[in-house]
Amino acid sequence: METQNTYFTAILADDEISILRELENAIDWAELGIQLVRLATNGQDALSAILELRPDFAIIDIKMPDMDGIEVIQKTRKLGIMTDFIILSGYDSFSYAKDAIRYGAKAYLLKPLDSSELYDAIYRTCLDRSQQNKGNHSRLYQEKLNLNFLNRLLDSKILEQNMIGQLLQNTGIAISDSSCYVCVLLYEQKDQQLPFQQLTACLDAEFSQEKHIFWKHGENQIVGIFNTSDSLPFQNAIKCQTAIQKKNLPMPLIGIGDMVSGLMECSYSYNRALASITYRLYDDTSGIFTYEILCSVQPTLKLTDIDRLPLVQFIVQKDLEGIRTFCNEFIDRLLYVPMPPPNYVFSMCYSLFHMIEQEFSSFSHQEILSEVNAQDLYRLTKLSQIREWMSSSFCHLSEFIDAVYGYGGNKYTKAPQGCAESEDAIIRKAKEFIHQNVTNHIKIEDIAQQVHLSPSYFAIYFKNKTNVNLRDYLLTEKMEYARRALMNPNTSINEVSYHVGYGDYRSFSRAFKNVHGITPSDFQAKYTDRTQKE
Repeated sequence: METQNTYFTAILADDEISILRELENAIDWAELGIQLVRLATNGQDALSAILELRPDFAIIDIKMPDMDGIEVIQKTRKLGIMTDFIILSGYDSFSYAKDAIRYGAKAYLLKPLDSSELYDAIYRTCLDRSQQNKGNHSRLYQEKLNLNFLNRLLDSKILEQNMIGQLLQNTGIAISDSSCYVCVLLYEQKDQQLPFQQLTACLDAEFSQEKHIFWKHGENQIVGIFNTSDSLPFQNAIKCQTAIQKKNLPMPLIGIGDMVSGLMECSYSYNRALASITYRLYDDTSGIFTYEILCSVQPTLKLTDIDRLPLVQFIVQKDLEGIRTFCNEFIDRLLYVPMPPPNYVFSMCYSLFHMIEQEFSSFSHQEILSEVNAQDLYRLTKLSQIREWMSSSFCHLSEFIDAVYGYGGNKYTKAPQGCAESEDAIIRKAKEFIHQNVTNHIKIEDIAQQVHLSPSYFAIYFKNKTNVNLRDYLLTEKMEYARRALMNPNTSINEVSYHVGYGDYRSFSRAFKNVHGITPSDFQAKYTDRTQKE
């Protein structure tokens, strides 16, 4: 069924099913407004599909059973059907190519397929066909093709230099293939509906006397290409701001890329413009960033040069001031120049956080639960925010570890009876759940889920309310269950060990002795002996 955005129809024909599937998946057909209406596996099927469906174009193999590609073209032309053809062949033969061209094939492509070459051939075919049509339908499709061409420029997907002049002539885009630069207007309000049509109209009006083009690119960008003129790029960026401000439209961040010799190099200028915007990390007061700001000095400091042992110790000791000092000094060391590449700063901070998190996860047998999403780091836009994020993230990790494991004081002791926690509904419910599920190998997140808190917040809450580390409390409950179970002389110590989550006797025995001051076997023997005497 034809969809709303379908402008042309096409069939694919090849006797090799794998090639046919490759053709089907090699192109984003919807992006070009094309609907595939039939897949054929031989020449006769291809001809029948053309007679029945009259597609706008067909991509067919030149060598197929029943009827080859050239015969399909011949018969189609004799019947006056104006389907356009793109020929595929595994043979680099001049005679095949000559016959294909003589019968009006738009392109002759060799296997194995190059998806970019195929895309260009289809694009040119669509462009030629759209220009033969008139009316609003054709105009909308032409706009779609223009947008497609411009986006492919930014992605370096235009393969041949000579294609650009042809495409500019056919599309009527008001720029020339000469010295130019890219201007990026970036909006961070990704979830907000932005008036892109108003914005581009406003900018087009401002630069009506210059060779340029603006278009919406992706979800949150307007991209402009300017040919060289008497106006400097920075002046044009200011004009963009002024025009947008006069219309009371949302204000973007603006990045200006390098001047390049022609449109084939626009991708470089575009990426440099995007990179320049990342330098708002250091100062975003003007809202305009040019490629001159980009740092070209290579960093010398690597993560392996950082001694992270002090940070680990500060986290273990719950030395929050030490954590903050370490983080600030770490970021200061990253500033080997006043404004290093922001990606370097982000990647070093992310790597440090990840390494510390992994180190503690390993230590705690994967029981460390990070409530901090390291990906949030990349959403920050100021260096001061990064400093605060690093400090608060490691402080949070330290508080969580302390709440779960503790680093001193009387371990394996219950909170004093009658204290405020006995009245706390959250603590009471958590303890009931732990008591009822002590043999179910429960984890911190299981308990937190019962009281509707995040794991790390619950662990800290439990410690603050009870003055007992959560891991210590879990251990006392497990060892109390074990003590009661071992009062039965027929109970297997190994079975009890397994029930409370220990895979080997030695670990269980050590934990039991730490809590009760005696090994499980000695306790069971002693208790059995006592009951027999009684």
